Amino acid sequence: MDKNKLKKWIVAYLRQPIHMIVWVMETFAKNRKRLAAFTARENVATVIKTLFVVTFFVWLGVFAFLSTSEEGDRFTCAVKSMWPDADLTGCESQPWHTPAEQLRKAD
Repeated sequence: MDKNKLKKWIVAYLRQPIHMIVWVMETFAKNRKRLAAFTARENVATVIKTLFVVTFFVWLGVFAFLSTSEEGDRFTCAVKSMWPDADLTGCESQPWHTPAEQLRKAD
């Protein structure tokens, strides 16, 4: 293969990912400006925050009423483990309480 053809092929091969990255960055910047303009409108930010909070409580309700007792117990133990003086009887040790070296040895 000729050196000139090889150089052109390499440039063409590497140009496309760079063009994609630039396009994604430009689109991201445009969308951020559009979102900022949209949320600056009256009451829009309040409506969005309200929707997020309502969605959170709906999912919390779904979890509370549709999960099995094992899943609920695991979740309860995980939440309790975040309080320093919580009663953790019947709960397993949480991964964030186990040193990383022990986790690596267990694998």
